[in-house]
This record gives sequence, structure tokens and C-alpha cells, in this order.
Amino acid sequence: MEFLNILKYPDPKLRVKASPIEISDIKNNVSLIKSLVYTMYKADGIGLAATQAGINKRIIVLDLARKKDKEISFSLGEDNIITANKDLIIAVNPEIIFKEGKTTYEEGCLSIPNFNADVDRFFEIKVRAYDISGNEFIMEAKDLLSIAFQHEIDHLDGILFIDKVSPLKRSLYNASLKKKKKLEHAAS
Repeated sequence: MEFLNILKYPDPKLRVKASPIEISDIKNNVSLIKSLVYTMYKADGIGLAATQAGINKRIIVLDLARKKDKEISFSLGEDNIITANKDLIIAVNPEIIFKEGKTTYEEGCLSIPNFNADVDRFFEIKVRAYDISGNEFIMEAKDLLSIAFQHEIDHLDGILFIDKVSPLKRSLYNASLKKKKKLEHAAS
């Protein structure tokens, strides 16, 4: 299990739309999934998409409990892979199949450090995906879980939450990035 490099905005690789994974190939991605989970926990995030690590695969991991020291344990059974952490959600090829209601939540992102902003999302969704064993599941999500799913699925489609904020907030953040890069360049 390795800590993956999390791409930072405005890296163009964050804009790549991820490719679906063949269901028969999910078990061949266990090592990658472990690394995604490990990276999410060590970076103190509640979600991570494979595209945030520059990996063009439709995989997201979520854990709203947000504990850095979670045990990451995967065991291979006869037909499936079991995780020891009940709060952890692993979703391969996730897609939103139902959405309802509206909510606004202040979001942040591991790929966009030092920037939080209110984003409008659906309050309730249903997601269809495959688990780490290749079994299809449908999960209902409300409130923060719904927001986290939508945020990470957006990553898989090359969409960042900064795209959903006002042009003024986005331009202010971009200006701060340019200023920071100038200062770093001048110091070197």
C-alpha cells in the first residue's frame, strides 16, 4: 500500500474523464483501491477519486468518519473481498440514478488546498456501483454522504467543485495561486 500523489488544481489531469472498469477486472485493482483508501485517510479526507491521483479509472472511496488512523484491512475470501472498516465505502463505476431536493454545503477538496466554498447539490441521491468484490449495489445517500458522492463522482467526470462556485471566488483563488507561484519562483 502506497501513499499516492494527490494532483493539485489546476493540473489538467484533473479534467480527464475516467474510464469504466470491467467488472471482471475489479479484483485486479485491489492494490490500487488499498492505496486510494490509505491516501484518503493519511490526507485527512472524507473521499478520494482515482482521478485525483492521476489514475484514469472510475473508482471512488469514501469514509465520513474521517479518522486518520483507520485500520486498512482487506481479506480475500472465496468469492469476495471484505474490508474491516464498516464506515468505508468503495464504489467502482458509480453512477447517480436518482436525485432529489437541494442543499448547500461548504465544500473543500484535497486537490484544491486552502479553498472552501458553498456549493449547491442534490440533498438525496441513489448511487448504483460495484463493490470491491464486483457485486452491484444501490445505495441511498442523504445530506453529507450525498454531497460526498456527488463531489467524488464529479471528479471522475473531470469536474471540480471550484467549477460550481461564483466566477469572482474562482478568480480570487486563481489570483492567489499565481501570487504564491511568483513568490516561490522568486525565492528559488
